[in-house]
Amino acid sequence: MKRVRILIACLFAVGLAQAQDTSRYVHVSAGLLYNSGLNYYGRVDSLKSKGLCPFVGITLKNGLYVNSTFVFIENSQQSQYAATLLEAGYNFKSANNHWAGNLSGSRFFYQQDIALVESAVKEVVSASITELNPIANITLTGSARWSNQVDYNAQAGLDHITRIPNVFSPKGVLVVDPMATIAAGTQNFTTTYYEEKHFLIFPIAQQQLTTSSQQFNILAYEFSCPVVYGLGKLNLMLTPAYVMPQHLLTASETGRNLFYINATAKVTL
Repeated sequence: MKRVRILIACLFAVGLAQAQDTSRYVHVSAGLLYNSGLNYYGRVDSLKSKGLCPFVGITLKNGLYVNSTFVFIENSQQSQYAATLLEAGYNFKSANNHWAGNLSGSRFFYQQDIALVESAVKEVVSASITELNPIANITLTGSARWSNQVDYNAQAGLDHITRIPNVFSPKGVLVVDPMATIAAGTQNFTTTYYEEKHFLIFPIAQQQLTTSSQQFNILAYEFSCPVVYGLGKLNLMLTPAYVMPQHLLTASETGRNLFYINATAKVTL
């Protein structure tokens, strides 16, 4: 976990240093995201929480960025502040625009005893690479997630971007990006069983034994279609999504096929 903090601190320090020296290349963004069904690969809490997330970020022209998101949840029992998410990263693209990628580190600060499925995850390191082409962009992502143990995740996705200029205004642009994603990752299992102790051929006692194991499984299939309208410094995004969780741990996870919507308003200066 210390390595994740060092990565975030280094990216943050480099970003601030360059921001001071090249302020004309700095973009500051702020906005608000609404999520109608908070989930973690289709895993949900029993209260069916919704999320309202103000966010602010700094992006440099060289691709370095720092974002902070503040999570407020609402459900049948409570409406409260839940967490602050801090992410620092680097976006890059090849000179011929055939490849793009991202490196990032994230740190999550959850309220104690908050009822969110992902609240066990404290830190994440992630890397992704995308092949850009006119037919379908192909994205591969790998990440390591720290809780009381380390889990490893991988994703593969396909998407196709359609850009429509001059919508509602000569400066208005509409972007539609349907995508399909498959996510996989490690799951940790604990098994308890009893073993009989024998003296010669006679059973004399039972001993309780507990073993732990880890398996790499498909976690979810997801289909979504972000629709973005850009007008000057304002971006409005609506993303309907349908997620189908796989390989639920029946003793500890609640999940179901879920339709949810993300709605975002963002201003960049």
